[in-house]
Amino acid sequence: MDCFKYATKLTVILVLLQFSSVTAQNTNYPNIDAVYTQVQLDNLIKKYESKRDTLGLAFTYWAYAKNQERANGMNTSPLTNFRKSMECFGAIKDSSNFYDVRGAIGSYFMDRPFIKQYAQEYIQSAVKYFRKKKKYSNEIGHLINLANINIHNENYAMADQMLRRVEFLNTKIHDEAFRGRLHSSYSDLYARQKQYAKAMTHAKISLEVAQHLKIDWLEALSLYFIAKCLEGLERYDEMMLYLEASLKVTENNVNLIQLRESVYDNLHYYYYQKKNYTQAYAYAIKTKQTLETIYFSKIESDVRSFNEYRLLENQKIIISKIALEKKLAEIELDKLRSRQQLYIVTIILTLLFLLLFTYIFINRRRLSRLRAIQIDKNLHIETLNALINGQESERVRVAQELHDGLGTMLSRMKILAGRGLPQEKITQMIDEACAEVRNISGNLQPNTLSNFGLIRAVQDLVFKQNSTEPAIIFQYFGEPFEIENKKSLMVYRIIQELLANSLKHAQATEILIQVIFSEDNNITLTVEDDGIGFDEEEVKTDSNGWTNIRSRVNYLNGTINLYTDKGTSVTISMPFSGE
Repeated sequence: MDCFKYATKLTVILVLLQFSSVTAQNTNYPNIDAVYTQVQLDNLIKKYESKRDTLGLAFTYWAYAKNQERANGMNTSPLTNFRKSMECFGAIKDSSNFYDVRGAIGSYFMDRPFIKQYAQEYIQSAVKYFRKKKKYSNEIGHLINLANINIHNENYAMADQMLRRVEFLNTKIHDEAFRGRLHSSYSDLYARQKQYAKAMTHAKISLEVAQHLKIDWLEALSLYFIAKCLEGLERYDEMMLYLEASLKVTENNVNLIQLRESVYDNLHYYYYQKKNYTQAYAYAIKTKQTLETIYFSKIESDVRSFNEYRLLENQKIIISKIALEKKLAEIELDKLRSRQQLYIVTIILTLLFLLLFTYIFINRRRLSRLRAIQIDKNLHIETLNALINGQESERVRVAQELHDGLGTMLSRMKILAGRGLPQEKITQMIDEACAEVRNISGNLQPNTLSNFGLIRAVQDLVFKQNSTEPAIIFQYFGEPFEIENKKSLMVYRIIQELLANSLKHAQATEILIQVIFSEDNNITLTVEDDGIGFDEEEVKTDSNGWTNIRSRVNYLNGTINLYTDKGTSVTISMPFSGE
């Protein structure tokens, strides 16, 4: 079976390529299926080289290769021109024609053990491309070749799967030549699995198609397959008839020399088994001569040269990969450097931003502190001014009281004493003057405040001011706590001033004074009346003692809430937590 395996494959491929490339033809360039003389083709090559027309060169080399296939000469080989055509199509990225020619080159390597791996690589890449592009006619041609490679590699399941896809695709395009090739491959597949009856059925269908379409290589191959099936069925006399018929076709076609060598070898073996040594020797000599012719043929030389070309090509690919990797490494290094520089710039800018932000933040805090200090100073100055003004007002009031009260009483006593007023009356007037002095003294620094505290002092103030109209009500809540004398006097003066405002300006019938002592040492002071209210703009001026009230509250770090509508309500909160 070795001869059977070797002889069939290459011959099939040599001719089938004529069916796989028609769709790629460009009408502006040489027709790859047309017949040209060598001079015409050489002139076309010179023409396209001078124009630097790579596509024109690609089609010219392809046409050159196809003409060499048809030349039926052992001294011509299409491989070199196929290779040049493939390189040109690859250079201009014409993928469709590139893979068509690549598959054609692969078909020449299918039965060369030392270069067989290139055949599968080339043909498989063509099948994948045309399947992706849904070019069924192109895919079928190369897929049959790929199936034949798997048959020779005894990968029968994969080969059967590929042939079934060919059968399915051919139902769409209905190509008789492909149908003949398909049955030829099925015949080879089943014969290698010793299913000779089934193999012969497919071989006869292939023979029928070949004779109908007048495809000599397919006819010779089908006859050879039938002969090998008959040999497997031990029908040797019938086998001889089909071998001789196959030999007749191969001897008329130089391109079928490898199949002819297989037929010679089978005839030699047949006659040797029949002990017809003369005929056996004659066919043995023909087998030897044919093998020598094949070995020294141009195409075999090109196949061997192509192996060297592929080695060089692989070296170029490796060098290109190394150069690409080096370039990629340099690009990556540049990226790393750029990224590093970017990081450094980012870090520097971030540090500068942080420094600037810190500087601004510190300056703002410093300015805030300075503003706070300035506000405190202004507040302190304002408070001191208010206190001074209050003291001046107090002095004026005391002077007025001394002048209007005590001064008048003393003047009156002097006048009456000069008129001989009785001693009892003078004593009474002296007592009234002493009482007035005590009253003035009490207003300056209430003895009740220093002796008995704030609550008793306010109660005493209310008692002294109480009359029928308005009614003054004083309430306090919580447990009173000790307050510094100076601050206690300020609270007293605030109450005194608010009460005086209500008495003088509110025209009220009732005044309520509340003092609330909280557990967190805060005092909430409320003075309300049911009078006519007040003008809020007037409160902002220095009238009615409001400046003195605000200055004292600010000094005590308190807050003032005023409400006026029908009546007036003033609430003041003052913390004494540090006492």
